[in-house]
Amino acid sequence: MFLIQIAALLVLILAISWRFQIRFVESIPVGCSLLVFELYALSFFGRLSFSDVIAVIWLVLAAVYAARLSGEKRKELAGFCFGELTSPGAITAIVMTVIVTVCVGEKAVSWWDDYNFWATDVKSLFYLDGFAEKYANVAAEFGDYPPGTQMMKWWFLHFSPKEFREGLMFAGYYFFNLSFLFPLLKVIEKRNIFAMALGAAVLWLFPAVAEAFWMDGCCADLTMALVYGAFLVSVADEKEDRLFYYGRQALFLMVLVLCKNTGFLWAAFGLLFDYGYHFLIHRRASAGREIRRADRRASAGQEAGKTDRRALFLVTLLPVLTEMSWLFFCLINRRVAKLTGTAIQMATGGMNIPAYQEEMVRAFLEAFVKWPLHRGKTIAIDLSPLGLYLLLLLFVFLLWKNHVTDRRRAAYTGGFLAVSGIVFYTINLASHLTIFAVETQYLEPFGMVSSIERYGAPFAIGGLYLLAFYVLKGTESRKGIVFCVIFVLLTTDYGGAWRALYGYRSGTQEILAERESIVDEAAERFLAKTAEGFGEKEGAGRGRSAGRVLYLRDISDVSWVRNTYIGFEAAPVSVMYGNVDTEVTNSQDIVKAIEDAHAGFLYVDELCGEGKEVFEPILAEGEEFGYGCLYQVVSEDDGIRLVRWV
Repeated sequence: MFLIQIAALLVLILAISWRFQIRFVESIPVGCSLLVFELYALSFFGRLSFSDVIAVIWLVLAAVYAARLSGEKRKELAGFCFGELTSPGAITAIVMTVIVTVCVGEKAVSWWDDYNFWATDVKSLFYLDGFAEKYANVAAEFGDYPPGTQMMKWWFLHFSPKEFREGLMFAGYYFFNLSFLFPLLKVIEKRNIFAMALGAAVLWLFPAVAEAFWMDGCCADLTMALVYGAFLVSVADEKEDRLFYYGRQALFLMVLVLCKNTGFLWAAFGLLFDYGYHFLIHRRASAGREIRRADRRASAGQEAGKTDRRALFLVTLLPVLTEMSWLFFCLINRRVAKLTGTAIQMATGGMNIPAYQEEMVRAFLEAFVKWPLHRGKTIAIDLSPLGLYLLLLLFVFLLWKNHVTDRRRAAYTGGFLAVSGIVFYTINLASHLTIFAVETQYLEPFGMVSSIERYGAPFAIGGLYLLAFYVLKGTESRKGIVFCVIFVLLTTDYGGAWRALYGYRSGTQEILAERESIVDEAAERFLAKTAEGFGEKEGAGRGRSAGRVLYLRDISDVSWVRNTYIGFEAAPVSVMYGNVDTEVTNSQDIVKAIEDAHAGFLYVDELCGEGKEVFEPILAEGEEFGYGCLYQVVSEDDGIRLVRWV
């Protein structure tokens, strides 16, 4: 079935190219974004696999459309499709996707945030065929994290529906990121093997200039950065077809707010850029053209202005509605992230902020001024956050000085980058003094620069993406390409980019051994019992959520690291954790723990002391409590009762 899914996506991308008469590589991010929204909608109903049916229907409709064309038109369509699929940019994009998918096939989850959410959540999507039901989502502490990037990971995982393959998850993640960079490949004009290979290499190396976490994990920060950069370009790259021009903007912003909770911040920056560009550049340029035209066309120009303003309103409204759709789903399903709760506490004055603000500010300033964005020294040039910020402004000045862009556009772009950079880095510092105040790793410059480069990726990479577009569009093609290639080759992290693609293999066995050592024998028994109680994971699309399990261990056996690894292994079963002190805990404490966790099941490891007595008052009639058993929580008129499940 995966061949049909791939064929349907290719046909969708070609249909977009044909309809708007644009290059295949320019249509790739648009087609992928539409696919993400299709999967997002299906996820609400637990019907992700229905995308197979949609793919077949789409291919049939495309075939019917082609058959109904006149002979001449059909020949034109066939020639267009063949020409686009065999263009050097399209060949490079397709071959690059295949190579990356094969190369990362053995990659295993290793990064902490992936275990916490990004991998665990998509594993749940894979087995449940959609979003979990109320109080049944895995990674409960990150419940309101948006699912935009997860959709493309699922699409690749669906290529192997009988087995959850971590390598395919990474392939989907990398493809989604690359899809927003593929439009840059249109500058390759000839099918020259060397030029195409160099273009693919530079495209892969580009994010490693300023963001390092994508090389080992699959979190959404880089994706958000590339979507933001693609949006800025979609504003500056004016198209005659206004439906495509504004439709692409709206679509990219809708994806942006679904990438991560902070997506709304970058969507706001993007809208400011869009509105400023419209009123300060586009409208003035249009007015100038109208003055040079006959008066009889002035009314048409005014009507076009109204159309543009209505389109801008929709570009603003649609991302808001998209964000609201996710937040409403989280509200009715009681999904909330730990950091969301922390932010609410901070806003209401209920959060105790540690008194080491001076150390935090000192670490921020040192990291911002001195430390490389990709965190470590490389054989090339290592740009600090401040260095890249100043370099972006210098590049804008050089673009104007060398007549690559006009004065108004250069002034506006430079002003926007300068102000948005200051605003973001101020917000970033404030977040470390408030929301992240308890995260002591940020007291060291290495930890701080990790945060700056990760959360600042949209500004750094998005800004570079916009300037690369100006360079490639406004200079002689060869000169612009050479300049961009040299910049990337001088400033990127080669070691990290190689590790992401292939070098990771030397550490895979160590990663798997570490998992095995962290998930101890008691946890293995728990995982075996949940598999017995809820069914072995024989394939995707199980449908209904299994519910939430409260897993209790002795007070002497606390390990939040182990709990996170267990959560990944247990997915799609949602697991909450607790520890019991038999000397002070009574049955009502157990009841409260179950209710607070909204658990439908209870599992207890062997406890020290007379632990069984704590559970006897809440056992169903005729039940005898045993450790290592899975109990269902049943609500009755006089409270809850535990009924043995397996």
